[in-house]
Amino acid sequence: MKIVWGLIVTFLLCGCGGTSLDSRQQRAEKELIALSSAIQSSNFDSIWQVAKTSADINYYVYDPMFHLVFWSENGLCIDQPSIPAYDTWFEHDFANALCSCRWSRAGGYYVLTAIPIEWHIRAREQIEQSFSYRPLSSRNKRDWANVNRLYYLLTLALFALIVVLGIGALVRYKGFRNMSLRIKLQYPIMALVLLAFGYIFTVSVHYVRRHYAERQQANLQEKCRFIQSALQNLYYWDYSLATVNNMALSADLRDLAHTYGTDIHVYDMDGMLKGSSTPQLFEHRLLSPYLAPEVFFSGQSDMTLYSQLGDRRYLSVFTDFRNGTYVQLGYIAVPFFISEDEMAQEVDSYIARLLPPYLVVLVLALLVAVFVARGLVSPLTTVANKMRDLELGKQHSYIHYPYNDELGELVNRYNNMVDQLELFTRRLARSEREGAWRTMARQVAHEINNPLTPMKLTIQQLQRVKGTERFDELFNRATAMLIEQIDNLSRIATSFSTFARLPQVETATVDIAEKLTAAIALSTNNSHNIPIRYVGPDKNVYVEADGEQIGQVFTNIFRNAIQAIGNQSDGDIIVVLNTDYHSVSGSGIEEVEISISDNGPGIPEEVRDKIFVPDFTTKSNGTGLGLSISKNIVEGSDGRITFTTSEKGTTFYIYLRKSLKR
Repeated sequence: MKIVWGLIVTFLLCGCGGTSLDSRQQRAEKELIALSSAIQSSNFDSIWQVAKTSADINYYVYDPMFHLVFWSENGLCIDQPSIPAYDTWFEHDFANALCSCRWSRAGGYYVLTAIPIEWHIRAREQIEQSFSYRPLSSRNKRDWANVNRLYYLLTLALFALIVVLGIGALVRYKGFRNMSLRIKLQYPIMALVLLAFGYIFTVSVHYVRRHYAERQQANLQEKCRFIQSALQNLYYWDYSLATVNNMALSADLRDLAHTYGTDIHVYDMDGMLKGSSTPQLFEHRLLSPYLAPEVFFSGQSDMTLYSQLGDRRYLSVFTDFRNGTYVQLGYIAVPFFISEDEMAQEVDSYIARLLPPYLVVLVLALLVAVFVARGLVSPLTTVANKMRDLELGKQHSYIHYPYNDELGELVNRYNNMVDQLELFTRRLARSEREGAWRTMARQVAHEINNPLTPMKLTIQQLQRVKGTERFDELFNRATAMLIEQIDNLSRIATSFSTFARLPQVETATVDIAEKLTAAIALSTNNSHNIPIRYVGPDKNVYVEADGEQIGQVFTNIFRNAIQAIGNQSDGDIIVVLNTDYHSVSGSGIEEVEISISDNGPGIPEEVRDKIFVPDFTTKSNGTGLGLSISKNIVEGSDGRITFTTSEKGTTFYIYLRKSLKR
């Protein structure tokens, strides 16, 4: 895994122009132009501003005697390398790092540019052997405490479960838009809850680490003040560190370091190391003997900043080293390597207290999100189901929702709509009944009035010729006409009575051939002497139909055909019973076909779509109910009735289901 990460980092460093060695060298060459200009003009502020522009490029300025007069950082333990050539890059191996270097001239000064390429592993090992602390930026990872592992696994499992369910829902519904409203509410709410808790947890852990570092920094600053006061008392009458013995100073610093539990370095007014409680750092050339340039060249005292120790960073507090009369003798540096183990223990302790209630609250929040979404959608689902079942003339129940919110308003509107629908249904039914009765009454009055008028005229004529010689002759004609009109009235009454009853069709196995031949026999002796020819078997053709009513269908169609032909001399009616059963496409049901054809004038095109409409007729003495009754009887038997017509005649087709019983 380390090799993989190393390759990734190498790829990023080489692929990104801003971090590769070539780009840093190009950047350094541009900065050297500004730095040389500042050195030649003796503008120290500009020198410092240019030198601190890039943290990954180090500059060292030497005077003509090759004394170091400026350095931009103190993490690199430099020596004075030979000068192979000016303005040319070369590699040089310093004590703690391999660097790419370049010598340049600026007036009477020499500038060494050093770009660290690789920090030595040997230096890292010596650092870890010299100190019991690990630096703050160490990337060494430690295992979490066992007490936290279970909570982390549960949290990750919960996150994974929500993600898997979300992906599954997206796949199942083929996108977010096709999901149900309940799922659309649940998953965004749960996702926001997870993100919120994840963010809060991350911020909390970051806060613990930062708070721990700030607390250690405050303690370090307080220690630095105590050390400053102690050294001030020890060197109360000294006016220069040049007269102070380095070994004696280092011994005093070791005593103070033991007392305050920290390392202490002292630098003179030239920024050079004078004494240290841990001189091995400098003896092994792990640290540069120069003071941090931010402190030395900025002119500020009491600074807290991060310094470089090899490839590691550490926190240091700097303050002035003064004697009893407050004359500055040098600088005091108190470094502190914040323990990563101690910080990890602090974070573990915090997480052990924080994560269990976080997990409980997270689960509760997810459950609340589920129930809230379900509670919001449930009334909508109920309303949708109720509206799906909403039909005229059907009893509907109210929806009970006791809350006065937006959903409550929707439910109240639905309940009001149910009341209005029932009221409208009752009114519509009453209006339809009244309209039907009015239509029926008008039709009955019209049909009865037609034969009554000639009957009245005939009787009045008989009254006028009573007692004359013409009475007997007129009486015979009048009685025949009256009998015919009475038969019309009887037929009208029978038709309206049949239509009013609309008896329930009760299907059974019927020999349709026998029913058809019987109806033909009854209709053959018609007043116009029109022959009815039959093609088909006389019996053993079984269908599912109402045996009592199916004969009425044939009689109605025969009567219409006879009336359509009228006094036509070549009138002819052909009835065909097809014994080949027809299969209805796609239904698996077999039917028989009965066709009744006449050679009358046909049905006019403008009235063809009204043939089966009740109360419609093209004859002056018709009721307009025969074909409507026939259609109801055939369809009540799960059959079909159609027709074709032209100027050469009309054919009615009746299809009835084949019976499976014999």
